[in-house]
Amino acid sequence: MSMIGTKLARLRKQKGLSQDEIAALLNVSQPAYHKWESGLSKPTNDNILKICEVFEIDVDELLHDETSTFTGNTISDSTVLNSSNSVISNINMYSPELMGQLLKNQEQITQILLTQNKLIETMMQNIHKS
Repeated sequence: MSMIGTKLARLRKQKGLSQDEIAALLNVSQPAYHKWESGLSKPTNDNILKICEVFEIDVDELLHDETSTFTGNTISDSTVLNSSNSVISNINMYSPELMGQLLKNQEQITQILLTQNKLIETMMQNIHKS
């Protein structure tokens, strides 16, 4: 089971929901949700956002400890999180509007990185098929 799959199962059980119930809340089929939990497939970026909304968590919490690969360099999300937390603690004294914009930007960056990872995975699969 993948790390995301393990987290999905844990979060679902904490809410006391069946796979059918959570799949309905996410507007996906139960077999699709089962594949996410078992690590047979990964949710799309849109579904990741829905999952976070249903479980009332942020994307970082769901993806924490996952690794992101960029052109041969591996950066752990925990390293990025620690850097982000340091920056956020240094700017807590600024306006709520600034904080809101920074959080919005961070969410957009996360989505871009998730999309980039998906594209890289697709490219790698195509290379292996050739």
